[in-house]
Amino acid sequence: MAQEYLPAPSNVRLADLMKEHNISQPELAKEIGCSKSTISRFISGAKGTLTHEQVLKIARLFNVSTDFLLGETNIPDRKNYDIAELGLSVEAAKNLYTGRVNTEVVNLLLENARFAELTYRMA
Repeated sequence: MAQEYLPAPSNVRLADLMKEHNISQPELAKEIGCSKSTISRFISGAKGTLTHEQVLKIARLFNVSTDFLLGETNIPDRKNYDIAELGLSVEAAKNLYTGRVNTEVVNLLLENARFAELTYRMA
């Protein structure tokens, strides 16, 4: 089973991941393409922000989900999928992107493949 963490804001999650993986702020900044001061401001809780691309790079670097980094879930397992990996139709992907489908429900279905399989069989 996946390790579960206590609820925490994004800056605390990032600091914890850096400690776990023994990566310094300058090293992380270089990996994701930003300045050391941006990382420092973000971790300290100041007005520093990270771009979507930087958050994705951090998630890939630490092999965690973006939902975990953003504080949406307490389970760090990577759950970021390419549309091609999911096997979704163009219409289904468009509904996810536009918010017509509840992403939390889709995440639960993807995380619990057995439940999704049973649900599919019942439909």
